Amino acid sequence: MIYTNDETDKSVRQKNFILTVYAFPIAVAIAICGLIYLATSAHYLTKNDAAYGYMSSLTAGTILFAYSRKNWLKMPDGTYHNIKGVSQTTKINTNEPTEYEVEYFPSKKQKITSVLIGTVLIGFGVWAGLKNTKTILVPIGMAATGVFITYMAVKSLLDKSPKLKLATTGIWTKKLGFVNYNDLIKAQIIEDTSGKSPQTILEIFLKGTVFAEANQPDERLYLNDIDGKQYIEMVLVNLMRNHNEITA
Repeated sequence: MIYTNDETDKSVRQKNFILTVYAFPIAVAIAICGLIYLATSAHYLTKNDAAYGYMSSLTAGTILFAYSRKNWLKMPDGTYHNIKGVSQTTKINTNEPTEYEVEYFPSKKQKITSVLIGTVLIGFGVWAGLKNTKTILVPIGMAATGVFITYMAVKSLLDKSPKLKLATTGIWTKKLGFVNYNDLIKAQIIEDTSGKSPQTILEIFLKGTVFAEANQPDERLYLNDIDGKQYIEMVLVNLMRNHNEITA
């Protein structure tokens, strides 16, 4: 559904927000639980498989919630705007430099470690499936998780492009492209400790976007898996300071 995201369709936006962010993930989780219950009642699944299946349904619902929630931006008035497909940049920069001062790439060491972890999970899943014929979902889930981890790690290893580039005139990311420092409200590196492990994140705030209206970053770039992440803040601060002194 296409709507204008202004005051005239506030009730429609609220309804769509509730349906996509809450109702749909809950419905999917309940549907999976229902299928697990029916399969268990018909003795197709063991109690262990049933417990694993119920937990997986919660995981599926949580993933759907997170995926849907990121497409909605909370505004200062408490309403939500759908930002799926909305371009963050307000203009196209034609003055992108041919060379950057520094480029940052994903850590190959971490990706190789992820490949090994994924391969081990696949192996354990296959072994568990052959060793214990009474369980179905547990080995399938373990192997599927291993396949996903391995696929994402291999995909990242094959991608030779940088995740972040810094120049004397601006900053580049895959999501935003090249942005001149003059078009930034601010760029800051924060430490997010809300999860299981601390995450180093580069937050980029652009001028004149819907994110600026909501006082939210246009991009949150995770730096934990980037080589040389400990130097990014120092380099970025120096480049922005030099740029401001030159253009002042």
